[in-house]
Amino acid sequence: MDILALNEYLNRVVYGFPMKLVFLLVGAYLVIFQIRWFSAPLRMMRVSFSETLGAIRERTYGFGGQITPFQATMVALSATVGTGHLLGMLAAVLVGGPGAVFWMWLGYFFGTGTKFAEATLAVHFRRRYADGSVSGGPMYYLYRGLPRLRFLAYFFAFFAAVAAFGIGNLSQVGAVGGALAPLGAPPALVGLFLALLVGVVLGGGIVRVARFAQVVVPLKLLLFLVAVVPLLVVYGGQIPEALALVFQAAFSPEAALGGAAGYSLFAAINAGLGRGIFANEAGLGSAPIAHAQAQVDHPVRQGFWGVTEMFVSFLVTSLTALTFIASGLWREGGSAAEAAGALFQAHPLGGFVLAVTVAVFALGTMVSWGFYGEEAAAFLFGEGIRWPYRLTFAVLAFVGPLGGLEAFLAISDTLNGFMAIPNLLGLILLGPVVGRLVYGFFRGEPWIPPR
Repeated sequence: MDILALNEYLNRVVYGFPMKLVFLLVGAYLVIFQIRWFSAPLRMMRVSFSETLGAIRERTYGFGGQITPFQATMVALSATVGTGHLLGMLAAVLVGGPGAVFWMWLGYFFGTGTKFAEATLAVHFRRRYADGSVSGGPMYYLYRGLPRLRFLAYFFAFFAAVAAFGIGNLSQVGAVGGALAPLGAPPALVGLFLALLVGVVLGGGIVRVARFAQVVVPLKLLLFLVAVVPLLVVYGGQIPEALALVFQAAFSPEAALGGAAGYSLFAAINAGLGRGIFANEAGLGSAPIAHAQAQVDHPVRQGFWGVTEMFVSFLVTSLTALTFIASGLWREGGSAAEAAGALFQAHPLGGFVLAVTVAVFALGTMVSWGFYGEEAAAFLFGEGIRWPYRLTFAVLAFVGPLGGLEAFLAISDTLNGFMAIPNLLGLILLGPVVGRLVYGFFRGEPWIPPR
């Protein structure tokens, strides 16, 4: 068995249905822990809103970190809200039918518990430096929180550092190049622009990455609204029917869809859970690296921002899915790219708005993942690796649109899936720590970081 065949087998394992059930069960376990301390889910939602969107001003607490809680969430959202929310969502409906959207929602619900725990643990176990800067993420809460299983931290950091070159770089520059190709953009110029932009932003560290995210995330959401709202107007009359179809097809796709070929219950569950898990990155361990940078006086405060991140991601994927189902184009099959092209034929701006939206979505993801990979590499090799890593990341951004790195991209995609294994194990073992932190937060107890 050659290395690519082995990689294909491992890829099916880490992204397969059994692994999706593991994600779901870990999320359910963490939700139960949190509901126990919150007393009721509605209380969690109320407090989460008051701590985040209800206090959107850039409130800081001067307790480690170089950026505000809001900025840290923007960095995480810049990575999370990507092409998977557009093309990936269309692919899920094409494979699993409208019922996949219901199972995606289920994945989001339990993923919220996972994301809350990740952000909370990232702040609690982060490493603070004398100049006020910090480093955090799964590699730190695995290393500091589980002393007997510290090898898990090194596994995670290795997987993240390498996967960032693929899932966070090559796949994103490919998306940008593919989106801009119909507009006549030469691949070499696209690569040069991406390399220069990414190099300049990453060169300024987390402060410049955060400032960039503060611009690109609102731009992403604005472009998304420009892309989707006209389509919602065009297909508005079919939205109630599309919503009803989501619930009808969730448990009996063949009956709800009139025996449409290819749509089974398993396909709906598998495709929907895949979107509900991997689109928002809950459990993969990437977003906690950003949340760890926040200036907060208690880890639970940043946990609430993790919930907000999930809510924004949920809205984008849901509106995309409902628009696609309402259009009826999902019945025609084909690839996600073909479906997107057909869907935007009804848009006043046509394929232009789709191309620009996909390009900006991919660009934001790329910069945040560059920071994630850099942090993971610094954990493994020390601070001296940062500039070599940034330069390597920029070089790959330049050559990516030219093609020829498909094998490396495939391997890094598998390593991206492997990131979840040590992270999920750590979340299970550190679940009681999250529970104690939540309990202490609501009792007004001061947070004492571990030494």
